[in-house]
Amino acid sequence: MVKLATLAAISAAFLLMSHLVEAHWTTVTSVEIDEEGPRRGGSCHEQLRRQDLGRCEQLLEDVARGGREGSEREWMESSESLRPCCEQLRQVQEGCRCEGIKQIVREQQGEFRGEGSREMVRSARRLPLTCGVGPQYCEIRAAWY
Repeated sequence: MVKLATLAAISAAFLLMSHLVEAHWTTVTSVEIDEEGPRRGGSCHEQLRRQDLGRCEQLLEDVARGGREGSEREWMESSESLRPCCEQLRQVQEGCRCEGIKQIVREQQGEFRGEGSREMVRSARRLPLTCGVGPQYCEIRAAWY
């Protein structure tokens, strides 16, 4: 009986040691998750570096300059730059569109002050909706001057 108890104790010790050794050899793998959501073809940063949004930049610059008549929406919809901008936005994955628009706003806000900057940000927020692409609204924080 003592031999059976000793054998059971030794077996339990080996079992415990095998779990400890297994835990010691566990490999930890970390995965970086892009908070903008899943994408095909790389991160937003990579995609926006490859995709030209120059027409959207021109459109928002025109809005900031204020050289328009009528309501902002009417002006944007009649602008020669709107259609090419919308075509460029369609080439960007939905989860990256607002990031691209935010980059344009960040770059241009230093050039424009006051009402022009405010109009640009308002237009930029609604640009996907105006183009009929998702998301309908971009959350863009403005730095007012």
